[in-house]
Amino acid sequence: METKVNFAVVHELVKEQYKDILDSNIRNVVFDLAVPAVLKLIEGAVGIYGKKNNNAHYGTFAKKTASEYPKDFHAYFSQPDLAEKSFMELTQSAMGELHATAKPLPAASGGYILFVDYESAQGRFFLIAMLKKRDGLRLNENLEPEELIELDLNSLYQAARINFERYGKYVAADEGERLELNYLSFLSQTSGRSAAGYFVNSLGCMVGSASSQATKNLILESTQFFRERPDLYPRRLEMKDQVLHYLEKKRESGDSVKLTEVEAIARQFFPATYEGQADDLAGEFVAHLNSEAVGVPVEFPLSKATLQKYTHVSFKAENWQLKFDRDALGEDVNSEILFLEKDRKLILNNLSEEAVAVIRAAINEKKDEGVNK
Repeated sequence: METKVNFAVVHELVKEQYKDILDSNIRNVVFDLAVPAVLKLIEGAVGIYGKKNNNAHYGTFAKKTASEYPKDFHAYFSQPDLAEKSFMELTQSAMGELHATAKPLPAASGGYILFVDYESAQGRFFLIAMLKKRDGLRLNENLEPEELIELDLNSLYQAARINFERYGKYVAADEGERLELNYLSFLSQTSGRSAAGYFVNSLGCMVGSASSQATKNLILESTQFFRERPDLYPRRLEMKDQVLHYLEKKRESGDSVKLTEVEAIARQFFPATYEGQADDLAGEFVAHLNSEAVGVPVEFPLSKATLQKYTHVSFKAENWQLKFDRDALGEDVNSEILFLEKDRKLILNNLSEEAVAVIRAAINEKKDEGVNK
């Protein structure tokens, strides 16, 4: 499905660093979508969202925020029909919040703010993106170079995007379910840049807490990326083991999981034939994990419970329960924990002296209890 644009407009937040903010330059009508340059601008901004250097954090609107934007977006979301007037009012609401938040911040800078309500194969979205100017060159009619100012579409300076379908699910969910739901994402220009700037704060955004889904998707989808590529397929299990080992270290340290560190793990398993193309493949890997469909944030807290599901085997029967590392399990006679499916048996091999002592003590206690009955 190609991108279908419902409405789009650009306003200007007029603020230079360490200078007083000026009145915003507000456009009064939406863009004419039949103009090729307009479509090029929109496609450029939508196309690079979530790509390398434009990686996304995922979250929701904050429960407690001074911003009026979340309330105004909900009103827009709740409308049964598309309305140009309502779209323009929502963009002006956002501009008011951006202006008010940037005004007391000397280091804050403005830019051109692009607003787009659009639909793609992944659903309907509302995108707000800050675009910056850059110097460029062109040739005049005499083929002489001359300066021009153009919009930088290689990276979005700051941006936020709301997924309408996920927002609807969040609104309908109970408090417990909401802990594992995200419906908006926002960008940091580079992996080392904090997304918590005035832009996202002014819109009432906060980083989500859906660590369980992020942990699960990281484990499954990093492996899936390798599984779907014939040249990476042979090393998919090695890569998965290293990712799990990395997550175990994060569990022990309590540190956040970072996509840049997972990318470094994946690079270790790229074939030597990819020399010179490794950056492109790594970019695809990160873009896949960070995509709207997969939703692994740039950085997130590990879900210990979810990790355990992929590193341990657990089962509880009426009279007994077991829990052990998956790595210990096997069907080879030398496996630490041997599974004999045909005989419906699980055999523990090479028990330590401590384990033998605990088991022996339990058996002796059981015998003594039988004698004393």
